[in-house]
Amino acid sequence: MAMQAVHCAVAARGLVGLHSAQPRVVRVCRPRLCTAPLRGRRPLCPPRCVASPLAPSLAAASAHGDQHRLASGQEASWAHGQPLCGRADPMGATLDPHSGVTNFALFASNAWGVTLCLFSEADLRAGRVTLEVPLAPEANRTGDVWHIALPGLDPSLLYGYRVYGSNDEQHEDSEGQRHDPARVVLDPYSQVIVNGRQRWGEMGPDLAYKTPGVLGYAATWPQAAAALPQPGAQFDWEGDRPLGLAMEDLVIYEMHVRGFTQHSSSGVTAPGTFQGVIERLDYLQALGVNAIELMPVHEFNELEYYQVIPGSDSYRYNFWGYSTVGFFAPMARFSAAAARGEGGGAVLNEFKQLVKECHRRGIEVIMDVVFNHTAEGNEQGPTLSFRGLDNRVYYMLAPGGECYNYSGCGNTMNCNHPVVRQFIVDCLRYWVQEMHVDGFRFDLGSIMTRAPSMWHPCDPVPPAAYASDSEDAATAAAAALAAAAAAEAAASPGTPQPFESESDAEGWLSDSDAEAGGGYAAVKSKGAIVCEAGFMTDGAGVPTGTPLADPPLIEMISADPVLKDTKMIAEAWDCDGLNQVGAFPHYGRWSEWNGHFRDTVRQFAKGTDGPWVGNMASVLCGSPHIYVAEPGENDWWGSNSGRRWKGGRGPTASVNFVTAHDGFTLADLVAYNEKHNEANGEDNRDGEAHNLSWNCGEEGPSTSPAVNSLRQRQMRNMMTALLVAHGVPMLFMGDEYGHSKGGNNNTYCHDSPLNYLDWHKAAADDDGLLRFTRHMISLRHKHKELRRSSWINDSEVQWHGTEPAKPDWTEASRFLAYTLGKPGGGGLYIAFNSSHLPQVVQLPRWPGRVWQLVADTSKVAPFDVLVADDQLPEEEVAAQRASMDMWKLEHCYPMLPWSSVVLESVPEAAKSAMPQHRKQGSGTGF
Repeated sequence: MAMQAVHCAVAARGLVGLHSAQPRVVRVCRPRLCTAPLRGRRPLCPPRCVASPLAPSLAAASAHGDQHRLASGQEASWAHGQPLCGRADPMGATLDPHSGVTNFALFASNAWGVTLCLFSEADLRAGRVTLEVPLAPEANRTGDVWHIALPGLDPSLLYGYRVYGSNDEQHEDSEGQRHDPARVVLDPYSQVIVNGRQRWGEMGPDLAYKTPGVLGYAATWPQAAAALPQPGAQFDWEGDRPLGLAMEDLVIYEMHVRGFTQHSSSGVTAPGTFQGVIERLDYLQALGVNAIELMPVHEFNELEYYQVIPGSDSYRYNFWGYSTVGFFAPMARFSAAAARGEGGGAVLNEFKQLVKECHRRGIEVIMDVVFNHTAEGNEQGPTLSFRGLDNRVYYMLAPGGECYNYSGCGNTMNCNHPVVRQFIVDCLRYWVQEMHVDGFRFDLGSIMTRAPSMWHPCDPVPPAAYASDSEDAATAAAAALAAAAAAEAAASPGTPQPFESESDAEGWLSDSDAEAGGGYAAVKSKGAIVCEAGFMTDGAGVPTGTPLADPPLIEMISADPVLKDTKMIAEAWDCDGLNQVGAFPHYGRWSEWNGHFRDTVRQFAKGTDGPWVGNMASVLCGSPHIYVAEPGENDWWGSNSGRRWKGGRGPTASVNFVTAHDGFTLADLVAYNEKHNEANGEDNRDGEAHNLSWNCGEEGPSTSPAVNSLRQRQMRNMMTALLVAHGVPMLFMGDEYGHSKGGNNNTYCHDSPLNYLDWHKAAADDDGLLRFTRHMISLRHKHKELRRSSWINDSEVQWHGTEPAKPDWTEASRFLAYTLGKPGGGGLYIAFNSSHLPQVVQLPRWPGRVWQLVADTSKVAPFDVLVADDQLPEEEVAAQRASMDMWKLEHCYPMLPWSSVVLESVPEAAKSAMPQHRKQGSGTGF
C-alpha cells in the first residue's frame, strides 16, 4: 500500500463521495439547556436517566453471578421481550441458541449514555430508526462496557448505537472526543453490515440527507447497520481444517475478488463475487499456486471517492478497498447472496464456501488486512463507528485532539492501546476460528509497532439530571424519547419532524432549572498524558508514534494460542518513513514483504550499473544480507530499537515479489519508462515515480518485433528469478499472462478492465507467458532445492561467471550463474545474462552427468520451457533437447542478450535422444 498515500490524501480531506456539504445535526430527543463553554453549536444531551431502583437487587444478584438474567428496567416491545441486564462479554451481538436471548456488548468508556437502535430494512433505507432501547447505566454497564440482552428479538432487524458524550466541536475539555448521537454508529464487532445497497456500485436510497431526521450522509454514504446473529443450522464445513502448508512451499497469488471475475469474458454466473471466484478456482489450481492473498475483503465503501474523474465520463471508485468500515464483516457487495437479497447468514456462508473450496484444491487463503487506519479519515471525515464510540481510544490523537497520520489516509489506529489490541486479536481469531482462513498480510504493518496515544482516565459527567435519583432510569429515558416523539407529531400531524438544534432548548429546561444544577456539566478529563517536552506519550514516557522494540500488539498476536499456526506477513513500512524490513519485531513468527527483492531484480534485469549482481545473488538465496547480516549504515531502525530483531531468521522471512497491486504490472514494467496515470484525473501527479522500469526501446505498445521479443524475454527473466529464488514467491493477478494497465501504476480508483483479469487473453495465451509461468511454478514444486526453510551453505551452492567457479562481482558485471546441488546427486544450473551482448558460457562438469535444458527465455514459445503438454508433445521435447547435444558435449551453452536459462543435471544414460524417425531422410534423394 506504499503508493496509496497520494490517493488516500484525497479521502483525508473529508467525504469525497458527498455531493453537498455536511448535513445539520439530527436528534430524537430535546436537548437540555447547556451552561458549559461551547465551541460552535449547542451540545447534544442524552435521554434523561436516573439512578435505578434495581440497584440493591442487582447487587444481590451479582453476588450469585446471575445479574445478567435480571430485568434491567426497560419495557418489552413488539420486537423483543423484557430487556435483561446482559453480559459484558463477549463483545458484539451474540445469540444464545438455547434461550433465544440476544446479548449486546459495546465498549464506550467515556459515554454518558448509550441507546441500542433497531432497524427494519425498510426503515434503514428510509434513514430512520425503527425502535430505540436506552441502556440504564446501573443495570446495563460494567466498567467501560455497555450491555443489554433482549429475549425473543425479531431476527430480521438490524442494529446500531447512539452514543451520548462530549464532542470536540462543542465542549472545551473534550480533547478529541467525537460523540454524536445524531449519528447511529456501527458495532465494531459487526459480522454483517447492511446499508441499503445490495450490489457493487449501487447508489444508496434517494433521501433528503441534508435535512434533520434523515440518517446517513449521502446516497454514497447511506446509513449502515449490522445484521443480528441468526438462529438455525450452522455452516457445514464437512471436516475442513487449515491446510498447514509449510511456508517455504507456498506460491502466493495476490488477487482482487471483484477484479478476478468481473470481466465479461469470465463466464461465471456471479461476476465479481466470492461465488465467482469459486467458479474459477480450477484455473488457480492448474496454474500451480497454493495460496491466494485476497486484497481487502473487509467491509468498505466502494463509493468513498465517488465522483466524475475530470476529463472523462467515468467515476472514481475505491476499487482496492484499503479503507475499512467493518473489520469483522466480509464485504457484502462481494457477495452473490447479498445481490439476491438473502440474509446476513448467506453472506457469511458464501465466504466460508470460498475458503472450503480453496482448501479442497490445496489452496490456502491469506487475507490482506488494514489495521493501520479506517474509512473515518481525519477530523473532517464521517462518524461511522470508532470515532463516535471512543475517538481517543481507537485513534492516535495529538494532545489537542488532532489525528496523527502515519497511514497517509487521514487517521491512524491506536493499535497498541490495550483495548484496540484486544479488538485486533479478537478479529484475527474470528477469521481463523469461524472463517478458517490460513493467514494474514498486514498492510502498513509498521504502524502496529508504534507507541499509542494515551489519556488520563476520564470521569464522564453528563447533565446533572442524568444522575438524579427521582425516577427509574429506563422509565425516564423512555419518557424522554416518548416526549420528543409526541412533540414531533404535534408539530406536524402524521409526519414526524425532527427538532432543530437551537430552538429545541427553548422550554425544555428553564433558566432557573439550569442555575439550580441542571444542564450540561463539562467532562472531568485529566487530559492527555504528556512528557516534559509536551509530547503525548504512551503513559510510560514514550512519545506517541515512537517505534517500540517490543510492541504489545505484535507480541500479543505472536503468542496467541489460537493464532499459533496462522501465517503472518507484514508490510514492514508505513507512510511516515518507518522501514523495518529485515528487523520487523517477528517473535519467530512473521514474514515480510521484501521490497529489496523487487528493486534488485528490476535493476539487475535491465542491466543497471552498480552492485546489482552481488545483490541479485543474495536475493536469490533468500536475502541473507537483510535477514542475517549486520544492519547497514542507512538502517536507522535496525541499528537502534530494531537491533534485537536483526538476524536469527530463515529464508521464509522474505516474501519475494517483483510486482504487486500498486505499481506497474509485469507487462508494463517492460513497456514504460514513466507512469501514465492520466486516467486517474490527477494530472499524473499520483502514484510512484521511481519505478525502476525499462521500456525496451519504445514507450508503450510497439509493432517492432525486436522490441516485443525483448519484452517477452524480460518478463520471463523476472518471472524466473521470482520462482527460483529462496523465500516465498508472490505473483500478482494477471502477470501470468501479461496483463497491462496501459502504464497506470496507481489504479486504485478504476472499476474497469484496467483492474480486471481478461479471461480471453489468458485462454489464448498468445505469447505463451501463461504456459511458461505454469511450468516454472511446477519446476519449483518439483525441486526441493528451490524451497528452503534454512540458509543454503557453500557445499550446496557454487557461483559461476561465464566460466565455472569464476563469478564476476564487479559493478560492471551483467552475468550471474550458479548451481544448486541436491542430496544424492544432481541439481540445477541457473544463469542470467543481463548484458546487451550474447554470451557462450562454460558449464560445470559433473562426473557421470549431463546438463539437460529445462527453460531458455530467449526461445519462442512453446520452446521456452521444455515440458511435455498439449502444446509440446513429448517427442518434440526430446528432439529439442537432443538438438543442443553439440553444445552440451562441449560443456557450454549459448545465451542471447537479456536472457536466462535453467538446466537440470541428469545421468548420462537418461539424456534425451533425437527420435529415430526425425533423423531419417525421406529417401527421395536431392
